[in-house]
Formats: sequence, C-alpha cells, structure tokens
Amino acid sequence: MCGQQFIYNLYELFYEQALKYPEKILLYYNNVPVQYKVALRNVHKIAHAMRQRRVKSGSTVIMQTGNNPYFVYSFFAILQCNAIPVLVNPLARQFEIQHYYSVTRPACIITHSVIADRLLQYGVVQDSGIFITIDENSTYTSMDSIVSKDVYDSRYVQENNNAAAIIFTSAMDGYALGAVLTHYGIFQSAKAVACMMPDYASVSVAVLPLFHAFGLTSSLVVPLIKNVAIDLIEKFSVKKLMRTLSNVEVRSFVGVPAMYAIMKGLFERNNDFNHIQLWVSGGDYLPVGLQEWYVHRGVEIRQGYGLTEASPIVSWNMPGIVNKIGSIGKPMPYNEVRVVDQSGRDVPVTIHGEIIVRGMNVIQNYYDNPQKTQEYIKDGWLNTGDIGYFDNDGYLYISGRKKDMVLKNGYNVYPKEVERLLLYHPDIQNVQVTGHFEFLGNSTKEWLVAQIKAKQGASLSLDKLKMWCSENISLYKIPDAIEII
Repeated sequence: MCGQQFIYNLYELFYEQALKYPEKILLYYNNVPVQYKVALRNVHKIAHAMRQRRVKSGSTVIMQTGNNPYFVYSFFAILQCNAIPVLVNPLARQFEIQHYYSVTRPACIITHSVIADRLLQYGVVQDSGIFITIDENSTYTSMDSIVSKDVYDSRYVQENNNAAAIIFTSAMDGYALGAVLTHYGIFQSAKAVACMMPDYASVSVAVLPLFHAFGLTSSLVVPLIKNVAIDLIEKFSVKKLMRTLSNVEVRSFVGVPAMYAIMKGLFERNNDFNHIQLWVSGGDYLPVGLQEWYVHRGVEIRQGYGLTEASPIVSWNMPGIVNKIGSIGKPMPYNEVRVVDQSGRDVPVTIHGEIIVRGMNVIQNYYDNPQKTQEYIKDGWLNTGDIGYFDNDGYLYISGRKKDMVLKNGYNVYPKEVERLLLYHPDIQNVQVTGHFEFLGNSTKEWLVAQIKAKQGASLSLDKLKMWCSENISLYKIPDAIEII
C-alpha cells in the first residue's frame, strides 16, 4: 500500500479497489452498509447522467452536498468523466454560489432544490436542466431517480488532466479564489498519511466535511488507500459519535478542536476508547489547555497544520516522533517549509515570520486567475499568510496571522467577503467588517464585528438583519457582533 504507484486520476484508485474487493464494504451511512460493487454501479449511473448534461473532459460540476453516499458517488462519477468537481459547503447561500458559478461556469450543479429555486429566481441560472438535486423535487432530476434506473456509463479514458477538485478559499479581497487541487497532490498527501496510520483498522470515521480539503484527503482518500470502510457522519452529534467511536474496529479519529471540546463529556463519563490508537486534530489551533486535559486522561492528540492550497496537510506531530504540545509538528516529507521575513529571507529558529510552503502538494494555480496565482505562489512557494516559528528541534508553531481572516470551527472566514455579501441587502448603504484574533494564554479567540450604515429612509432593525443573514449568508460567516450606525 505504501509503495503504491501514482495514478493519473483518483477515480482509478476507487475503480481498482472496487474491482479487487467488490463484496467489501466501502461505506456505512446511517448504519446501512454499501458494498464496492453497489457504489461502482451508482457511480456509473451518475456518470451517465453527467454526460447527458454535456459534462466532458475539463468541464466543471458544482457539488453542494454533505457527508452522504451521493457525495462519494458524484465525486468519482465526475472524475470518471475527466471533469472537475467544485466542492461547495452545503451551508452556502445563493449569493456565494453565484460567485462560484460565474467563475467556473459549470455544466451541472448538484445541490438542494431550495438553492436551485433561488438561483433560478435571481437569474443566476436560466436552465433548470442543469440541476441534479439531493432531495426529491418534481421540478428537477434527483439523485434518487438517477440511481433507481438501470442506465450506466462505464467509459473511462485515461487523460493527463491534473485537476482533481476546485475548492474556493482565500477571499482576502472579498471574492473567494478557486484553488485547483491536483490528483497528484491529493494522492501523495493521502498516501503519506495512510502509511502513518494504524494498521488492522476496518472502519474509518468520516465526521470532517468531505467538501473541505482536510476531510477529502483524510476521510475519503486515505481510507480508500488503506482499503478501510468509511462510516459517514453527515451531522455531528455527540450521541452518534459515541456510538461510532465505541466500535472496536475504529482505530483512529480525525477531528477539529471544536469537536474535541464537545467530546470532553464522552471521556468524563468514562467511556472506553482504548482501542483507538491515534487521535488527530487539524483545521484550527488546538488550545494547549484542551490538549493537556486529554493528556491527563491518557489521550494523546497529535496536532497538524495545513491549508486548502496545500492539499491540505503541511505539518503534523506524526506518529513516530515526539508529540509536542502546542506545536503543529514537523513538515510532512513531501513538502518544504520555511519561515521568512518581509523580504523573503529565512529567519533564525525561534524568530517569528511568515510560513511559506513548497512541494508536490501545493496547488499550481487558482482557477482562471493567473494574477492571483502569481501574487500568492512565487517560484513554487505558497505564501500562507500565517505567522509562526521553528524551535531548535525543527517543530513548527503558529503565533499569529498576517492575512485578514478568522477561523470559526475550522472554516476560514474573510471579512472582505462578508462585507460584499452584506451589501446585497437592499437597505444597507455601507458596511465595514473586521476580524479579531487574540491569543489568550493557552487558547485563541476569533470573532467578526460588523458596523453597518443603513440607506437614508430605510427601516433596518437588528432582528430583521439577523433573519436576512440567516437566509442569505452561510451561518459561519454571519458576524458575531453587529452594530447599525
């Protein structure tokens, strides 16, 4: 497995496993098992529906769905067509999707019927035939109707199409950029992690969102490489997670700090998770106090660091090295990491500077945006916008942030993008959103503040504005404090 050769397309990884192990379980969803052979048939059915919508090599397809079997089937069906999945948070609303649509011009959109209705209503999309909906709706073709038919398309032609997924991020100027993750970058990153994960596991927990680079790599591609069944959890809940983690066939867990904070109750009730050999945290800074709380209970959480543009894992307190509390670990073997000053010169150890990354995992470009590509990626080195330092043992630490961004439950939120979205409100004349980041001893605090000026004569109440935000902006992008001036 660790010596597995590179494949041109991640679809090949899935297809080869399905041919070798047709009777094995690929995934569980709501305790219902799905065999590889069933999944492969459904992938071929969805590929047929894609090609009916003129999805071809190089086409883009927006995927807006959570951790359910249709994400897995659709992802590999799109790759089978040598097309590019555009992975979108299910919480995204029409104004966000409008931007993604205008940039990628997809041949097909996989979403929920309410989002499809709004995109048609606002004139973003004119043809209702472009939609495939996750839920049943008489207006659109649904996933259920596609997989219920015995119509397949198993054609696959190996092409040197490097793009495996587009994930929008880095909205420092208000407009998110489409980071183009490559098959090569994702595969090499996942393979390195897979070789460090415990053996003998037969079930992997997928609680991280698969539309996020961290979840895609660690919770979908890594289990595929290791040939381990994936237990898909679409909505995080302590009760569901406790039942899943109690399965002795689960040997590792990958989560974000917010999950570990909620999970403290599981350990306080003395649940036995001794069969789990590896606990991993990423996506956000793991507070030292929280990490120490788990250490006192015999649980060693190994923290890592990454970003979408690095597919996404840059460094990790990987198994086999000392796990330093508070550190984000050592660089992964496939990438180089430097800490530099404002002139781009390396700084000595323990001196703070910007973290930059170069390697096979780093994206080659932002979709259809050469200007931003040149601005953020220079001579192969990605400017992360994060401030940190190396210690004398080669461990990396995060100490601040250069880019205008806050992290909320593992999601990147950019004040300029929130400003742009708020200006869609018909009664807002001007808005300023500021992000706040503060280290509080052993933890961090991050929040958004919006100051809003209403148009003359407009009646804009705080309650109505909050209601509008909940209907038109992703929940995690809504400011924590709003002041109408």
